[in-house]
Parts: sequence; C-alpha cells; structure tokens
Amino acid sequence: MSKPDLNIEYNARLTVLNHEEISARWDEAAAQYRDEATAELDIAYGDTKRSFYDFFPAENAGPNTPLSVFIHGGYWRARSGKTYSHIAKNLNLRGISVAIPSYDLVPNVTIMEIVEQMRGFLVHLWKKTGVRPVVAGNSAGGHLTGAMLATNWTKINGVPDDLVTHAFALSGLYDLEPLLDTDVNDDLRLTPESARSTSPIHWPAPRDGLKYVAAVGSLESDVFKVQSRRLTEAWNARGIETEYFEVPDCNHFTIVDAYSTPSHILAQKFQAMMDEHSQNLSVRDGDE
Repeated sequence: MSKPDLNIEYNARLTVLNHEEISARWDEAAAQYRDEATAELDIAYGDTKRSFYDFFPAENAGPNTPLSVFIHGGYWRARSGKTYSHIAKNLNLRGISVAIPSYDLVPNVTIMEIVEQMRGFLVHLWKKTGVRPVVAGNSAGGHLTGAMLATNWTKINGVPDDLVTHAFALSGLYDLEPLLDTDVNDDLRLTPESARSTSPIHWPAPRDGLKYVAAVGSLESDVFKVQSRRLTEAWNARGIETEYFEVPDCNHFTIVDAYSTPSHILAQKFQAMMDEHSQNLSVRDGDE
C-alpha cells in the first residue's frame, strides 16, 4: 500500500466525516458526568502535568468492588482521559469502579515512555485500591491496553505477578511498523527498531491464563481490522487467549459509543469479561 493510501487508511478523521460532532458529544457527556458523579478528580500518579487520572467509584464501593481502567486514544498525541468520563456512568451503575488516566503525549515523550507511564499508573492504582483491574482502551489506548496485558509484572516491584490478566481493546494498534510510512510518524518519531520494540504483537506471553478481546468496527478501514486479526493470530499461537470481534455497524469512533451502551453486544461482551474476571479472583482468593 502506498504512503498516500496509508495516510488515509490509518487516519480515522479522514474516513469518519462527522468525527468532530462525535468528539464534541463525548466532551459534553463527559463533563456532565464529572459534574454529577461522586468522583475523585485529577489524582496525581506521577510527576508530570498530564500524569493524573479521574476515579469514579461504584455506589457503595468496597474492598472487593470490580475495577476497570479505560485508556484514552488520540494517536498518542492528542486527547486526555477527560474526553471519556461518561463511559464510567453505566459501569458505575453496574457496580464497577472506573479509573481513567491521562498521559504525556508525543512528540514530547516516546511511545515507550507512555507505556512506562501506564505501568506506573497501574502500580499506583493497585496501591490505592488493592484490586486487580480489567484494562480497556481505544485506538492508541488499545495499543497501551495490549501492552499492559503483555507486561511481565514479576519485574515490577510492589504489585502482584498477575496484576493484569484480562483486557479489552477497541480498534487497537499492535504493529507499529506500518506507521513508519505515514505522516503521523512526524510526531511519533518511530525508527524501525523502536517501532518493532513497542509493538505488542511481537511481545511474548508473560504468564498463563491471559485473556484479550481485540474489537474493531465493521465500518473501519481495513488496516485496523488487519491489526486486530494479526494480533489475534500471533497471541493465540503464544498462549494468550485472544478473540477477534468485529462490531457490526461501528466505525473508529462509534465503537466507543457501543462500548458504553449497556444494551449493545459489545458492552455485554465487556460485562461478561468483567464477570469472569471477578469470579476468577473470588475463587483464587478464596483458595488462598
């Protein structure tokens, strides 16, 4: 595929003509939920201005309340967690607490530095809650979601070896090497070496028992479908139970709406993962 074609295929803003309208709707709904929710806002987890997160506890949350993390998209160079506050609303109503972090953006930092920030955030969140989360995210946040599942937590102090065992990504990017030939790399500053080393598709399974859903919209460009299909094949071959799920009638943006709509099949699939994760924790912790 030529560079001009890749620039279009990998740029959802060029293929979803009403993306600005969708983003504005997200921002409005997110601000409204921050106003009405009982939330802890702008909690620092690191030393930089963007190393903060918002925490939306479920009603009557306690030590064993299920916990989800949502990592925002924006090609590692735009947006913040503030755009997605509203996705916590229906999860909170279903008894799930939600943490939504922000992170530093390229070109001020590298993608691997963002990966390390998200690892640091999860360490902080563990120390705050003592709960192993299910991690989710969209687009670049899908890449970071995959990176958190594929992290070898035995090498990181202060957290359990199985900190992340279940993860759920929307329209993720897992092989960054194709981005070398796109205009977005002006900001990403990837080299052939760094593109490969920051691509979760090449990472080994750090432990047994990991589960991942790679969801992508049926209306998305083919490159995003290929990204999720190839990850599914590669990770299943390495022992990570990975499911490719193509979401009907969704594009790169409306897939987030599907995820946050309880009646939608995508939200139900995520709820099923949360339920399985909670059940596994109850059985294992009971054995301990």
